[in-house]
Amino acid sequence: MGAWSAVGLVLGLVMFLVSFAPSLLPRRWLLQGLVGGFSAATGYLVGFLLEMTVDAVMRLVDLDVQVSWHLPGGIWILAMLGVVVVIVGWWWSVREHRETARLVGMTEQPPWRDIAATAVALATMVLLMVLIRSVVLFTAWVSQGLDLFLPSVLSVVVALIIALAVVRMVNRMVFQQALERISRQADKLDRRRPRNLQPPQLPTRSGSAGSGQPWAELGRRGQIFTSCGPSAADIAAVLGGPSAEPIRVYASLGDGAIEAAVEMAMAEVRRTGALDRGTLVIDTPAGRGWVDEFSVQAVEYLTGGDCATVSVQYSKLASAFVFLADPETPRACARALFAALEEAIHDLPAGRRPKIYASGESLGAYGGHGAFADADDMLAKVDGALWIGTPGITELARTIARSRMRGSPEITPVIDNGRHIRFATKPPELVADAYGRPLGEWDVPRVVYLQHASDPMCRFNAELAWREPDWMRERAGSDVNTSLRWWPLVTWFQITTDMLTSLDTPAGHGHIYEDELVPAWAAVLGRADAPITTITAAIRASVEGLKASNSLTGSGNSAS
Repeated sequence: MGAWSAVGLVLGLVMFLVSFAPSLLPRRWLLQGLVGGFSAATGYLVGFLLEMTVDAVMRLVDLDVQVSWHLPGGIWILAMLGVVVVIVGWWWSVREHRETARLVGMTEQPPWRDIAATAVALATMVLLMVLIRSVVLFTAWVSQGLDLFLPSVLSVVVALIIALAVVRMVNRMVFQQALERISRQADKLDRRRPRNLQPPQLPTRSGSAGSGQPWAELGRRGQIFTSCGPSAADIAAVLGGPSAEPIRVYASLGDGAIEAAVEMAMAEVRRTGALDRGTLVIDTPAGRGWVDEFSVQAVEYLTGGDCATVSVQYSKLASAFVFLADPETPRACARALFAALEEAIHDLPAGRRPKIYASGESLGAYGGHGAFADADDMLAKVDGALWIGTPGITELARTIARSRMRGSPEITPVIDNGRHIRFATKPPELVADAYGRPLGEWDVPRVVYLQHASDPMCRFNAELAWREPDWMRERAGSDVNTSLRWWPLVTWFQITTDMLTSLDTPAGHGHIYEDELVPAWAAVLGRADAPITTITAAIRASVEGLKASNSLTGSGNSAS
């Protein structure tokens, strides 16, 4: 246990090289370096554990194997061969990363960034391997002490368990302290008022005069949501006809529990008359309470303002930290809000009930699915739904995708010939599959899963570490590099870091959804005759104006 593991070193080198292979998105040089370093260290750890396991088995059966070989200048030959492999592999990866950037509309990185990524990868690899080596030496020291009381093999096992327990305890302490600090920073950010925005004057908005929760208490994301969006006059100017004032209901988490926020939202629903509108959208926000302005405005224009959008903040943390720290809360919040609205709507006369639609983007899509037991339950409860950039860990969405018809790819699975549920990476796939074959009749309720082929959020799940996904074998995405291959563990690291750069792409790729939301909502709402191009231009002008005034940090999940 004292020497470096030869198997670990070889496996670490292999994983270091393949970590530079292309992925869904071009990675920043720092992230690429971290992927390379972590991949190499993981390879070394796996090789070390494998070597140690084989050694333990050989001790148990009292087997001694010795291998001897001699090759003149063998070390130098292997070293030169290794250098050649590294250079060729590095050149190939640079070329493929440029192709990946071209496919998603991003600019090519200058050569110095690839060199910097390699340097960071080597430094990270050395640091992590030194840490692993330290744990190994600690384990060996504990094992030597236990040899006085236990058989040698058993002492190694016990020492390893003790070492892993110490590492886990340290990790939990560090993670807990980091999360507490991040939570404090998130609370400060939530209290920061957005620039160039004023409290809403219309009574149809939460935070206006008479609202149960003042605008100042809605949090940064709630303030943006309630102060933005088109008025009835704006909608009428685009549609050329009379329009209503859209209703926007929002409740912030504040210092209370989710139940209190849901009660506040229901009070606002009653105050604004949201249930009197023809269309009611339950929009589960992403991290920090972020709601996609492009999506909300699409519904408001398509319905002529005869709609209400209801959203409840469940966390002040960014989406990634909610996933790590509290993944059940978004689902619980959606479930509670949906149940409260269902009960209120049930009390209305049948002829006065609004049509119910569900929506959410990113973590909001993951949370929104918590309101439904399965696909049949979803179709029974809503008149339609639009799920945007749904995370690959969303179990209900994965179950639906697994029921796809034979011959349809995993990224755009065809479910029951598109009768109710349709997956699309771009608007044309709302009426035809990925290969251009027309889908069948689209009955109500209509559910759309909008997810770019290059969106790593939609592709990520734990199984990537040990199993090649169907979408990678099928290579059906128009903006995905065909050189993409699956590698055990490495692909998991790659897609994980791709999620960190998924907001760097232009709209229409990665995790940025904008123009395609209008035709998607038009399909869900059954408004095929709507002026899609005109509405899209109006929303884009509005969102770009908000960006220019620094009211929004972006229309994508950069705001979450």
